[in-house]
Amino acid sequence: MRLTLLLILALAPGCSNTLDEPITPDNAGSATPPPAPVSSSSADAPGSPPETGTAEAELDPRLAPLIAAAFRDYKPWGRVDDELRWAPWLCRMPLPGRVRMSAAEDGGHARKLYSVFAKHRDRYPLVDAQAPVAQPVGQVLIKESYVPELVEDGAAAALPGAGATPPDATDHFDPILRDGDRVYRASRLAGAYVVLKVAPDTPGTDAGWVYGTVTPAGEVTSAGRVASCMGCHVSARHERVFGLAPAPSAAP
Repeated sequence: MRLTLLLILALAPGCSNTLDEPITPDNAGSATPPPAPVSSSSADAPGSPPETGTAEAELDPRLAPLIAAAFRDYKPWGRVDDELRWAPWLCRMPLPGRVRMSAAEDGGHARKLYSVFAKHRDRYPLVDAQAPVAQPVGQVLIKESYVPELVEDGAAAALPGAGATPPDATDHFDPILRDGDRVYRASRLAGAYVVLKVAPDTPGTDAGWVYGTVTPAGEVTSAGRVASCMGCHVSARHERVFGLAPAPSAAP
């Protein structure tokens, strides 16, 4: 019986469902991923980069391919705050996407440096105070998390400004963040958080929402109803999506 089950699992095709089709998780249950490596950061950094997975993380094998595909494909979507990708509508110079610092003081997102990508950028709310914005089936959000590098005193003045991004670049990003009298650089990717929406009646999801974490190498370390993600996103204003306030320097 055990040999038969192993053969079935070995020959089973990968998940090929589209985002608007319900997915039925395997009855065999969820696999447990190995502990993910955690990048180290300087003691002067504003909190350690988030762990992208632990041995106790939830990993639904039927939903993990969706998380992996999102991480593989997200770069061309563009950062949600990259104004240089869109036709100008502001009475000022458009700005590139900018690294931000999480306001959370504890937990996995504590004061990390991050930037957000969205598949359907037109549905992503950039102002948290606006009326709730419903998210379409097929929406995918990727939050890149970076290892913060403290810039030494005196070196900040020599850093290139936002205008240093080539105008013909496909990704416009300013990795420098000033926090009080300290300056940080988003030095390298520490991992990514993924939130995506499938059909609401898909089993194993949060009313259609799937959460996941991915290492910089693309290893999915959690996928599905990830409790640590759900506990926060359930209170989000825009249907599990928080939105972004404009960067202070982007104010007209």
